[in-house]
Amino acid sequence: MSNKSFLKWLDEYHERTDLNQLDYSIMTTLINRHFTGVPNTIPIFLDNTLEHEQRRTQNFVQPRFDSYHLWQQSHEIFNPFAPLPTNIIPPETPLEKIEIHSNIETINDLITIINENPYNEKAEYNIDLKTLHKIKPELVQLNDMIGLVNLKKSILDQLLYFVQNLCANDFKHTVLLGPPGTGKTEVAKIIGKMYSKIGILKNDVFKKVTRNDLIAGYLGQTAIKTRKVIDECLGGVLFIDEAYSLASAGDLNDSYSKECIDILCEALSDHKSDLMVIIAGYEDELNETFFRVNKGMQSRFVWRFKMEPYSANDMMNIFNKLVTEQSWSLNSDTVNERWFEDKKANFVYFGRDMELLVTYTKIAHSRRIYGKDPSLRKIIISDDMNKGYETFLKNKKEKKDQHYLYGIYV
Repeated sequence: MSNKSFLKWLDEYHERTDLNQLDYSIMTTLINRHFTGVPNTIPIFLDNTLEHEQRRTQNFVQPRFDSYHLWQQSHEIFNPFAPLPTNIIPPETPLEKIEIHSNIETINDLITIINENPYNEKAEYNIDLKTLHKIKPELVQLNDMIGLVNLKKSILDQLLYFVQNLCANDFKHTVLLGPPGTGKTEVAKIIGKMYSKIGILKNDVFKKVTRNDLIAGYLGQTAIKTRKVIDECLGGVLFIDEAYSLASAGDLNDSYSKECIDILCEALSDHKSDLMVIIAGYEDELNETFFRVNKGMQSRFVWRFKMEPYSANDMMNIFNKLVTEQSWSLNSDTVNERWFEDKKANFVYFGRDMELLVTYTKIAHSRRIYGKDPSLRKIIISDDMNKGYETFLKNKKEKKDQHYLYGIYV
């Protein structure tokens, strides 16, 4: 029986509505014999004529399992007695084994592995390449952040530990140590996104809170407020910026602060498998306040990442990056490291101050080019930067460093 005739026979048999156990037994036998090439000896299907024998010999071709498998799928076959046929199993194609060896020292090394090794479902790898491909956008985003060399190495250690499923029953809670304006919020978001993609966290929840979101004005209400925030973050990340503000170094017996921090400490253990708490702030201030109120906090934050203050060169690169991302450009002789080095002492909020400087520089530029040749638009020159810096200093003095334009550098 040829494949074509075989499928035609299946179609005719499939249209019958009075099949019984014997019918299914006959069908199974015929299907098995079709694939093995054994002659049909079932009396009701015999045709011993010479014409039939010649036709059977001429039409017989190597049976194909995929033709029957596709027929089953197209007809959505369901057998109330048993699967048909039970002893016909397609040969398994062995997975290609691919060994990827690389000395991982930086985030960029991981990105290189991803770029050089497209993921193939039919291959077996010695590393979890599929997961690495999932988090490539976050790895690139982290790698593209200016500076932060030591921080990136620390996050790499954490990632390699988590991605190999070696972190069962371990705390994931993390401390980002460093001054304002070094990108702590952005780093926390990247961490949360990565770990939700690799399954360490169940969802993509990220909630940033401060003291006002956790502590109420009445004793007892703080507990309710804090627990509500924790419940909203289960399965994701709770990011507490300036965590030292939850307690006062001068009054460690503040009942409101203690109530909040005690509940947080309890939640860190109760939800260690489905919650990641990231706190940020200066190291000394956190040690004198947040960690002093409840001694159990120290042991629950096992991951501590230090974010170094930006150098003059880093701030120059941040400024250039912000300008480029906004589709503006810089005159070739406008920006140099010496300009930023001379003014570094006034940029105490680093990246945040660069965002302000870009804004004030653009404002100065708009004043300079008003009514002039349109070709001058959005090309910043040194005069724009100097005027922008003057505005920056003026507003800094008037606002007493209370910046109100925020971006990723917080």
